Amino acid sequence: MKNTRFLAAFSILTLASSALSAPLPESAKIDDILAKSWQKAGLQPNAKSSDEIFVRRVYLDIAGRIPTADEAGAFLKSADAAKREKLIDTLLSSDGYVSHFFNYFADILRLQTDTKGQLTGYAYADWLKSALKKNQPFDSIVRELLTTDGAAWDSGAIGFYMRDQGMPLDHLAATVQIFLGTRIECAQCHNHPFDKWSQMDYYKMAAFTYGMDSRKGYSFDMKKMAGGAEMDRKKLKGPEGEAMRKDFQMIKESVNEVTKSLRYTQITETDKLPKLPHDYKYTDAKPGETIQAKTMFGHEAVAGEGETRLDAFAKWMTDAQNPRFTTVIANRLWKKTMGMGLIEPVDEMMDSTVPSNSELMTYLTELMVAKKYDLKAFLRVIYNSDVYQRMPSTKDVLLGEQYAFTGPLMRRMSAEQVWDSIATLIQGNIDEKGAATNEAAERRLDVLGKLYDRLSEQNPKDVIARVKAAGGAASNPEKDAKIKELTAQMAEARRKGDKEVANKLSQQIKNLRGGDRGDAFVAVLGEDFAKQYQQEMKGGYQMKKKPDDKKVVRASLDREAIRKLQQSGASKEEIKKKMAAMQKAAQERGKSSGMVAGATRASDMPSPAPRGHMLRTFGQSDRETIENASREAAVPQALSMLNGPVADSLVNANSFFGAQVAAAKTAPDQLDTIYLGLLSRHPTANERQVLDQVIAERGENAKSDVVHALLNTGEFLFVK
Repeated sequence: MKNTRFLAAFSILTLASSALSAPLPESAKIDDILAKSWQKAGLQPNAKSSDEIFVRRVYLDIAGRIPTADEAGAFLKSADAAKREKLIDTLLSSDGYVSHFFNYFADILRLQTDTKGQLTGYAYADWLKSALKKNQPFDSIVRELLTTDGAAWDSGAIGFYMRDQGMPLDHLAATVQIFLGTRIECAQCHNHPFDKWSQMDYYKMAAFTYGMDSRKGYSFDMKKMAGGAEMDRKKLKGPEGEAMRKDFQMIKESVNEVTKSLRYTQITETDKLPKLPHDYKYTDAKPGETIQAKTMFGHEAVAGEGETRLDAFAKWMTDAQNPRFTTVIANRLWKKTMGMGLIEPVDEMMDSTVPSNSELMTYLTELMVAKKYDLKAFLRVIYNSDVYQRMPSTKDVLLGEQYAFTGPLMRRMSAEQVWDSIATLIQGNIDEKGAATNEAAERRLDVLGKLYDRLSEQNPKDVIARVKAAGGAASNPEKDAKIKELTAQMAEARRKGDKEVANKLSQQIKNLRGGDRGDAFVAVLGEDFAKQYQQEMKGGYQMKKKPDDKKVVRASLDREAIRKLQQSGASKEEIKKKMAAMQKAAQERGKSSGMVAGATRASDMPSPAPRGHMLRTFGQSDRETIENASREAAVPQALSMLNGPVADSLVNANSFFGAQVAAAKTAPDQLDTIYLGLLSRHPTANERQVLDQVIAERGENAKSDVVHALLNTGEFLFVK
């Protein structure tokens, strides 16, 4: 009995001391709450993670990539007692954090760049990255998403509404699921079968955001006709109105041609309210009745002086007193860090929902408020907790089971983590090179803003006179017939697989159509502005590195090799030639892989990637529904790693990783570098014995064999 009591007391003291080992008092509080739950359940926490496990995990969890061999090696060699805390702070301040958490929130927001209004999609992505980079508080981010209207060149936040352009009821369901963790979509058509929400509740809630109108473009004043006379529909009837009808059509086509570029670039808040559907069957209202805005739960959302109902809704949504808003984001980030939420699923909360650890959920909610919705500050507390820094739990938590969080759950890398890790191996520290920027898209957005301003300044009477003088851009029957003929020929060429002929025909069609468009721009905008506009809108949507980013040059140079050259007495010409060769090799690294071009992160690419892309193969979300990514293993993934170009690209001397391996003096040192680069650790004694045998049997091919083998291990593909 005495021994039992002693062991129990010793266990409690051990748990308490481990909880107090965290460097932040808030982190220690998390550990203390969990320690009490472990003691109550008769559980022991997982062992403390080794530095090798920790460094790889924290890079993947914060920066979304594995560390380079140099980064891992430096951390492992450091004797600084505070090195974990310092590394967490460094990574939270890095561009890697912005990239990785952009991918995370883009999945939640269903952010797509390749949609209607592609420039608006780009602006939306850029806005989200900017908000994360400046560490904008989460409640402020949400308020901006909910209330911003205007044009994409003023604020990319309008992409939140443009994402569901023309579907305001569906958009409301997504908004509530994302920010309040509540599924109400069933109530759009009938009273919710499993929750308390009625169809009336749904329409009342939808009334807050229903007035957001995604205008398709600039609306030119077409109520005036030639000579500034008021348009009279009676005059347009009969033979005497023939000339007027032609004028009207000519002007309309010219203006529409010019304003096409402005479609899907603007959102306007209106007073429009929803109406109940024609088949509404409940007794509390009649079909077709207009519904006023009212919140589903919590306090009322009342607009103050000078505020719209949307302003009131945004304030209500993000209020610290809202019973779900803060809990949802705190729970989401806990799951993001630890692998599972305290409330699961994270977006199916009901009044009856009970967290797996109510005390911890309450504390995390209070912590989010205390940190004023500062995401980095909140995450910093979790990353510095003792429980986060323990070894992972490898046993699957089955559906319906609760997890005691004796350590983080081991999980597969996301598609973006796999991609960005490979990019790191090929390019080195991709965060040092700076974020890619879509210069063409930025320029086009700026030009669209100028186009809108120019149109707003136009006098309709002057525009009409210019269009008539230029002959307008009305359809030319001969040209239309030619375009139709060429289009049929192009379709036939594509059917036969003759891409060269099809491309030539496509260019001919483009040239024919371009002539009318150019005439329209000159007539509506004037020749000088039309030329400027068309010149600025040329070019594609390629991602480019900032030309003045000196970090790209610095990262491509092997300083140690240059220092040795200088010490050897090499001439300036020799050193300059060597540096040029290094820079050229750095440029070729991206070309060494058919997958990773340059240092492009997943976050800098079209979102989501096209079908068939490696990102999609590894489960990247299609962004059609909320958090639709998959981390399940699949045969195409294995084939991609086993038979694809990844391993060969990595051992290629033009890759950053390949160059490091080649620079190692001996074969064992080379394999040691491979382990450090891929797994952030050195080989074990047993592994070294096996590796020695591989070297003896395979010689120079040993490097490629080991890289192939390690890439396909769970140790590489999992976050431990």
